[in-house]
Amino acid sequence: MSDSEAPCGGPAVVMAVRNSVFLGVFLAVAAHPKVPFTIVELAGRGITADAAANRWGLEVGKPSLDGFTLAEKLIDLGEREDQLVDLWQAYESGEVDAAAFETRLAVIVAAMEKWTLVPEKPVEDYSSRLRGVLGPGSDR
Repeated sequence: MSDSEAPCGGPAVVMAVRNSVFLGVFLAVAAHPKVPFTIVELAGRGITADAAANRWGLEVGKPSLDGFTLAEKLIDLGEREDQLVDLWQAYESGEVDAAAFETRLAVIVAAMEKWTLVPEKPVEDYSSRLRGVLGPGSDR
């Protein structure tokens, strides 16, 4: 059997597995039996925003932004992820009621949906500052 064939004789389907904390939490939220449909809808928007952020990071951010600007954006997204995890844990433990959960979840999802927007200001060229500090050909 060749690498391109599945055991049944047909072409193999290669699927990439995505490990995403956002996806895991949003799926858990959507599958929870006690959340209202408005929260399920927010979870769906969150899944879409997570996919868009991943795609944007690879297709737009990585090739077009300097490393420092991209790192700042990724740190911001990571902070949203931490907020989501903390919020979900608080909801599951009963520390946060459904109304507060929905309100705070809406803020996180809205921030994720806006995340792919790059600031209007020109991107600062950090590489020139680094060259000035180290100097060309410096061993420091």
